[in-house]
Amino acid sequence: MKLSRVIIIITLVFLVAVSTTGMAKTYKGVTMPGIVTISGKTCQLVGMGLRKKFFFKIYVGGLYMEHPTHKPGRVLDDLGIKRVVMHFLYGEVSAKKMQGAWTEGFKANLGERYSSLKSKIDLFNALFTEPVRRGDEVWVTYLPGRGTQVIFKGKVKGVIPGKDFMKAVFSVWFGKVPADSHLKWGMLGKE
Repeated sequence: MKLSRVIIIITLVFLVAVSTTGMAKTYKGVTMPGIVTISGKTCQLVGMGLRKKFFFKIYVGGLYMEHPTHKPGRVLDDLGIKRVVMHFLYGEVSAKKMQGAWTEGFKANLGERYSSLKSKIDLFNALFTEPVRRGDEVWVTYLPGRGTQVIFKGKVKGVIPGKDFMKAVFSVWFGKVPADSHLKWGMLGKE
């Protein structure tokens, strides 16, 4: 009798864990699915956070990972599939401002390595050729063996090859000098 109760309890705990893992999450009015499939792999939403500049709400960011973690160093080192979804709340961000923000983030986190990655950073910045408006989404996805893919409004804009670039771009969010520390910890599920 006792063994059957233990089995029932374990089964219930498992079912609750599975059901809550796959649930969509809403943050600041933006809903993201709890699980997505990227290149045939299941990726879990680790967390969501808000990118603010001064007192303006710029975007809600969500981190998806094939191998979820709550540690920033592990996000950078993990070679599985991962994606940051940027859902814009601000009225309009020009292409020039997007490029400037990316460059600022790269410089702050790469230090001396910035110059060795400059050609890839320039290729990445060149993918942002039009303004981003409220409701638009930008997806930055690392695909092992291919590189870092940028999708804007559902269209693939390009792929930048190399693990070195993947670490550089994800350091803009999860490095030592993140674009926004509340965003960083929110996407890591710690806010």
